[in-house]
Parts: sequence; structure tokens; C-alpha cells
Amino acid sequence: MRHIPYRLLDGSCILRNYGEMDIFGGREIISETKLERVRIELFLKKDASKNGEALFSCGRLYYDCGRSIPEEADFSADGGCSVIIRDREYQITELRYHFVGGKPAFIVLELGG
Repeated sequence: MRHIPYRLLDGSCILRNYGEMDIFGGREIISETKLERVRIELFLKKDASKNGEALFSCGRLYYDCGRSIPEEADFSADGGCSVIIRDREYQITELRYHFVGGKPAFIVLELGG
């Protein structure tokens, strides 16, 4: 199985899971899990809207299924999960699974802030 090299897995963050939305639009925090040995890439994205251009914080998180801690983290891109990096919360917008030999090797999480 191909893994991400240890020297690139130098980041850590918090994975926050939310419960169902209540009638007022609020969500209860169900759990928080510290993720270690992950790769984090943050960047600014320029997007055009009706009112002009705006800069948004975005990023990518690489979770190695064999080397990241904890070994079995539960991710979802439906708004039920977010990632806290340096006291800033990013929503998980997309999940991409990469397989090697029929087994998941790593997961790429697209983040939007």
C-alpha cells in the first residue's frame, strides 16, 4: 500500500461532528476528535459575485488511512462535519477517496471557510 511520507504528515487539527439541525438552525456538537499526522494545505481563493470579487479561505486536508491518528475517523461532506485549524472552522465540502490495491490509501478533504 502506498502511504503519504511521514515528513509530509506534519499537521494536526480537530474534527468536529454536529447533530441534526434544530428548528432555529442551530446544531449541537456531538463530538470532537483530534486528528494527528495529517497534511494541511491552506490557500485563498478569489471568487466573483454580484458585488465584485471576494477572497475566501480554502484548503485541503490529506488523511492517510494507515498513518494518520486515529486510524478510523468518520468524515462527511453533508454539513455534519467541520475541521478546526488554528482556531478557524472550515466546512468539509468534498471527500475524495484514493484506493491502492482495492483498499483505501488516503482521503482528500476539500475545505471551505
